[in-house]
Order: sequence, then structure tokens, then C-alpha cells
Amino acid sequence: MFKTINGHHVKIHSDEETHNHSSRPKLVFIHGLLGNLLNWSGIAQTYTSDFDILTYDLRGHGKTGYLTKDYEPEVFAEDLIGVLDELKWTHVIAVGHSLGARILFCAGSKYPSRFSKLVIEDIGPNKTTESSMKTFNMINYVPTPFKTRSEARDFFMQNFQPKYGKTLSDYMYSNLNRKNDSSFDWRFDKPGVIKCLEIGQERDFWSEYKDLKQEHLVLRGENSEHLTKDVLTEMINLNPMAKTKEISGAGHWVHFDQRVSFVKELNSFIY
Repeated sequence: MFKTINGHHVKIHSDEETHNHSSRPKLVFIHGLLGNLLNWSGIAQTYTSDFDILTYDLRGHGKTGYLTKDYEPEVFAEDLIGVLDELKWTHVIAVGHSLGARILFCAGSKYPSRFSKLVIEDIGPNKTTESSMKTFNMINYVPTPFKTRSEARDFFMQNFQPKYGKTLSDYMYSNLNRKNDSSFDWRFDKPGVIKCLEIGQERDFWSEYKDLKQEHLVLRGENSEHLTKDVLTEMINLNPMAKTKEISGAGHWVHFDQRVSFVKELNSFIY
């Protein structure tokens, strides 16, 4: 069931008549920068027999409007709490990828009673200067807008995929949307995304991470440049509630690269 809550495009994987008052546990999936709620569709469906599930488009992403031009993680965190309040979901397990995990650092530390467990997918509390710059360059490499869908498809197949790989190519191509003038451009707010990257370069979230009181699982892709082994070790040493797992053969997009392994670790943690 798709609906709009506080300006956010959301999908509730549950019975429309009962999800607000259902006694089933609640599970939330939060996508990362450049993504949208569809990134979690396949995995979310895996849990519909046991959980009421929320996926949603972050501000400036997917079908959620730009709302305001504020893109600090604390603002995203308040957005999340606002959606949960409207749903009357008072206690949830939350899974966040990249920016989605940074949002959980902020929301989990400020509202500890709202989260029973957290899953942090391939991001740390450190400044992300190098990885943010690589993402910035990757976005600017794509010559949007495209006149036609076929023109966009040819670019990603012939130019983008050889440079960045198939996983990223498919991910970025799925972020194109037909506009009112029939051109194809990003689903996300590009200036807002750039602002998020700048914030990632300018500040860290060690204080918020240290304050997490929830048991949390940190999943790192073996080949990730976003969450290094050194940072992962610092996280373990700083917060005794952390559990960690490295997923072989995965990069930053762990749940895309190694879906079976991702689900296996998620199951072991949330059940």
C-alpha cells in the first residue's frame, strides 16, 4: 500500500486496515543517498509474514518532494520520527544503508526508546571525504538530462558500466525518471544530494554513534571504500552494543551485491 505521510512517499507492507494497531513487530528499511524505497522492495517482501514493514523515500529522493532545502542528517531523523508518529509505531527495528544509517545514528541516539535494534549497512561515523568526492564525480559524469530513454540506456551500457561496474550502473540508471518535457533526469534533488555529500566531508558522527544504546549490527562490504576496517574496529571499541560482520564479495551496496548473505545476517540478528 502506497501513501503520503508528512510529505513523504511511503509503502506499508501490511494489511491496510490493521497496520497502525497490529501487534506484529515493526521493521523499517531506509535507503541511502541517490536511492528510493524501491531499493528495498525485494528484501522487504521477505519479511511480510512476520513484520509490519515501512519503506519510504527520503526528502529529495524518489517521489517525496523536496520539502525544504535542509539536508542535515538530523533533519532526516526528524522526518523519520514524524512518519513513525503518524503510523503510531512506537518501537521498531530499523535498517539503514549509507545515508540511511547516518540517519539512524541521529535518530537512535536522540530517541533511544523508539528503536529496539539497528542495522548499519556499510557506513561509519567518520568524515567521508574521499568517498563523498568519488560520488560527486560519479554523479557529474552522467550528462543529464537525456532526450530519450534509449539515449540514457546506451550511455549507461556503453560508458558508465565499463567505468563503474554493473551494480552501480543498474542502480544509477534506475534513478532516472521521465519529466514533464519528456526528457529523462534524476529522480533525486541533485543540489540536495550535493549538500549531503558536503556534510559528509565536513563533519563526523562519532558522538551520536557513541550514544547509541541499542544493540546494533554493522555490516561491511569486503570491498567497500566507504567503511574501512580501521573505522569498523573503532566502532567496536567505542560502543559495546555493536556486533559486526564483513560480507564477502560485496562493495558499498551490500544488499545489492550479496543479497543472500545480507538476508542471512539480517535474519540472525532480528529473529
